[in-house]
This record gives sequence, structure tokens and C-alpha cells, in this order.
Amino acid sequence: MNMQRDKIDISRMIEIFNRIALEEGFKLMVNEVDPLQFFSSKKKFYKMIDHLIDHYIESEEYEKCSLLLQVKKQNGWVDPDIEKVFTK
Repeated sequence: MNMQRDKIDISRMIEIFNRIALEEGFKLMVNEVDPLQFFSSKKKFYKMIDHLIDHYIESEEYEKCSLLLQVKKQNGWVDPDIEKVFTK
């Protein structure tokens, strides 16, 4: 029996589980009628979306970034840079 073949690569498993979690998080954010119900605050909700956007920017999946940004805006987020322009 080859011990190398039977050895579990924990780092690889964690990487796979994290990728699955990100994909499931994306599905939840864009498909759920009220994704805010799963978060204790809008700040945490926005932070999770930002984390997902960062992931999809890195993998160059810009369509998903766009969808996530839409969800963020639909749930009350206002871009602080744009807000500054209109309040001057």
C-alpha cells in the first residue's frame, strides 16, 4: 500500500471547502429574496459581499461582481464616493 497516495492534503481540502463556500455564498446573495435575513447587520452583509467581489475579481468573473454590486445597492448601500459628489 502506498502511504503517499493515502495521505490527505489538508491545505488542498481547505482550499476546496473555501471555494465551495464562496460559490454557495454567491448563490445565496443573488438568488435569495431577502439575503439580509442571514446577517446580524448591514455592515456584515456588505463586508461579505465585498469579500465575494474580491474573490471574483481575482478569478476575473466580472459578471458575478456586477450582480453582487447590484444586490448590495438593492439592500441600501450607497457608494460613499458618489454620495460625496452629490452632497457638495
